[in-house]
Amino acid sequence: MGVTRLEFIKGALVSIGFGAFGGRRLFAAPLGWKHGGQPNLVFGVLSDTHLRTGVKSENPGANWPDRYFAAALDYFRFRNVDAVVHCGDFAHRGQTREMEFHAEAWRWVFGARGGPVKLFVTGNHDADGATYGDFVENRYPDPVERAKHVLATDMAANWERIWGEKYAPVWHKEVKGYHFFGRNWGVDYRDFAGLVNNSAVPCGLDAGTRPFFVLQHRRPYAELRKALSSHGNAVSFFGHNHWSASNWNVISLYGAFPCIQCPSCEPRGCTALTWDGYISKAPLEGREPEKVGKGRQGFVVKLYDDMMVIERHDFTDGVASIGTDWVMPLGQRPHPFSKGELKKVIGEPQFRKGAKLEVSLDRIDKINKIAKTANDNPVNPVNLVQENPASPKLCVRIPLADGHPGSRVYAYEVVVIGEEGSGKLFKAVYAAGCNMGIGHEPNKGVTTLEIPNSELPPGKTLVIAARPLTSLGTSGRPIITDFKV
Repeated sequence: MGVTRLEFIKGALVSIGFGAFGGRRLFAAPLGWKHGGQPNLVFGVLSDTHLRTGVKSENPGANWPDRYFAAALDYFRFRNVDAVVHCGDFAHRGQTREMEFHAEAWRWVFGARGGPVKLFVTGNHDADGATYGDFVENRYPDPVERAKHVLATDMAANWERIWGEKYAPVWHKEVKGYHFFGRNWGVDYRDFAGLVNNSAVPCGLDAGTRPFFVLQHRRPYAELRKALSSHGNAVSFFGHNHWSASNWNVISLYGAFPCIQCPSCEPRGCTALTWDGYISKAPLEGREPEKVGKGRQGFVVKLYDDMMVIERHDFTDGVASIGTDWVMPLGQRPHPFSKGELKKVIGEPQFRKGAKLEVSLDRIDKINKIAKTANDNPVNPVNLVQENPASPKLCVRIPLADGHPGSRVYAYEVVVIGEEGSGKLFKAVYAAGCNMGIGHEPNKGVTTLEIPNSELPPGKTLVIAARPLTSLGTSGRPIITDFKV
C-alpha cells in the first residue's frame, strides 16, 4: 500500500529534523529572569569604535563619524550608568586625533565634570594602528612629524592629555564595591594575571559569589584563562572580532569562567556573523550587510546581589533592543552561561498564527545593455546589446517569525520536496535584519531566499517548508505550502 501525499511530506520533513506536525514546548525563563529591585551597579560596554580622521585634511569631524559612539554614550547617560567599559580599538589608524574624537564626544555628552568612571583598555589599532598599511606614513612622510600624531609614540603622555587620567599598562579600579581589572594591548598576560591574583585576598575577590571583571581587547589566551579560572566569579569582557551580539554564541565558557565578546560600535558596523555550524547543518546564505543589517551595538550591564543582567542594544537608528536579556544568576550550577543552559532559556521562535510562505518562479529573461564607444569617440558611440537570459529562480519569501516575543529568530531552514522518491533540497538563510534592533528589520522582516531552478528537485508540484531558528539552533514549528511549477 503506497503512502499518502501527507504521509510522504511528513516523513520527508521528519527525516531532516523538522518537527512539522508538533513542536517542542517553549522553554520557560529561569527564576529571577526579570529582577524587580534596583541594581547595585550599572555600567555600559562598548568596543571597536574605530573612529578615524579624514584622508586629506585635519578636518574637525571624523571621517568615520562619531554618531554611533555618541549615541551609545547618550543612552548610557540616560540610564545613569556608574561606569563605561571600552574594550579597545578607539583609534582606527593609531592617531592621537582619532582618540581625541572620542574624548570630544565624551565631553559633549557628559560635560566638563567628567561623567561615569572610565574603564578603558587599548586595542591593537590604538597601539599598533600606525603600522597598518601605509596610511600614516604617506600622510606624514617626515618621521619626526609623524611621531607627533601617533598615539604609541608616547601612549602615557597622550592618554593623560586626552582623557585626564594616568595611563597604566595594567590597572585595577573599584566601582561601588565591584572590582575591574584592565590589560592594555601588548602587555604580558603574566603581568595581568599577577595583578588579579595578588588582589584576590585584599579585594576579597573569592569571597562569596559577587563577580569581578577582567577587561582586555582580545579573548584571554589559554594561559590567562587558566590562571583566572581558579577564581570562580571572574567574568571577562573583550572585543576585537566585531562579532554581533545578536548571536548568543559570543558567550564562551571556560570551566566556570565566562568570556563575553563585545560587539563593535564602529560606523561600518559589526557584520562578522559566524558559528554557522552551531545554527544549521546547511550553509547559511544571505549574510550581506544590506540584508542582515550592519549593527552598531553595545551592552548595558546591571548587577544585583543574586544575578548579572546584560542588555543588548543597537545604536544604528536611535536605540533598539537586539533581543531578550542575558541573565547569569550568581552561584548557580550548572553554570547558566553554558551552552546547555543557554538553550533552555533562548526559547523557540515561532511564526504568527496564519503566517504563510509566498513562492514564485522568476521566468523573466534579463537583457544586459553594454554601451561601448568605438575609438573612445563620444560623438558617434557604437552601442552593443548582448542578451543574457537569466536562469529562472524559485523565490521563497518568509514572513518574520516574531510570534514568540521571548525568542528572536536568527535564521531559517528551508526544505523543498519534489515528487515521491525524487529527493529534496535543504537550504538555510539568515533572517532579514537579524543584526539590527527589533522593529528595525527591512521590509517588515520578510526574508527572501532565491533558489536556482537547476537546484530544484523534479516534480510538477513542490512542497516547501520553512522553520525559524535561534542562533543556538533551537527551532520553532515550520510553515508549509505547495507550489505548482
